[in-house]
Amino acid sequence: MVNSHYIPQLILRHFCENEKILYYDIEKQTTESRTAKSVFSEKGYYPEELEKDLCHNIEVQFANILNRKILCENYKIALTAEELLILKKYLIITILRVKDEDLVHNAWYQVLKRDGFIPEDNSQKDFFGGGFFENINRILECRELDELLDVASNNMNLFTFIKDIVYSYNVFVKTNNCKEDFIISDRGWAGYRGPMSVKKLNAMLNMLEVRYDPYIDMLLNMSSPQDYAIFPLANNMAIITVSPAFKICLPGAPYNIIYPDNADSLSKCLGFGNANTIAMPDNKFLKDGTKEYRYKIQQLTRQDVAFLNELLVKNAEKFIGFANSDKVRLSLEKCNITV
Repeated sequence: MVNSHYIPQLILRHFCENEKILYYDIEKQTTESRTAKSVFSEKGYYPEELEKDLCHNIEVQFANILNRKILCENYKIALTAEELLILKKYLIITILRVKDEDLVHNAWYQVLKRDGFIPEDNSQKDFFGGGFFENINRILECRELDELLDVASNNMNLFTFIKDIVYSYNVFVKTNNCKEDFIISDRGWAGYRGPMSVKKLNAMLNMLEVRYDPYIDMLLNMSSPQDYAIFPLANNMAIITVSPAFKICLPGAPYNIIYPDNADSLSKCLGFGNANTIAMPDNKFLKDGTKEYRYKIQQLTRQDVAFLNELLVKNAEKFIGFANSDKVRLSLEKCNITV
């Protein structure tokens, strides 16, 4: 029986120090020094064929981008449209690849169940309308960005999970300038819904009532109650997928958003950073007609990293991992974890 990793080793290797990762059991409150091969895995978690498909159809391609174009950079990252598709597919797979009968860890689940999109009777198929493995394979088979949405166009549950990744814009963050590392959890990601989660949607609705604007209408249709999600890539780097609704809050936006308290209000709503931290990529059309997505890597403060790590720990099921306990000290203290 194959030992399946629900957090791929291509990520875990970047949370190792001296080829070992510190593996913390939340229930037992114990820490072990382990190899990447022996953590965040379970025998028979996936069928052997799906394990191969995950490796060959997404992990190999993403690992190439991760090592060649992302982790090696300190200031800017440039991705082609094809590479961006691979990145978004990988993030969607990261959300879907961990079995979760209740989906309690996903902010969208709460909204869908409240609004009746998810039935109380869960005895038939999963909430995505297909089997757990079937849905992963449907994503793996997509070859165009639009296909990711089309594959779920007839299923509201699956569509809402996918749209958050497809429509969000990416922010790359690093921790080089502070003394706090990222933690990796057994879910591989965490979503956030803060004070602006519903307010930002209501604000756009109110704007449309005053004067119709196709740009605002588009952003409203692309947005969800989730503000952002974080996906750690290494102990010192992560991707944050930001709701397109925040585009109207950024410097240079065609609208002058007035915050009720002070200039730090957006930071309070996000829980970390500021408007500069969640700046949009600088997209350019090259001479050959192709599009390039250029991202400025944002440096986080120690407090920023601790806040995001707290989200990851709260989103964890049973295990978290990190490279060096001294470099996640503030994060562990916020979560009342002693190692």
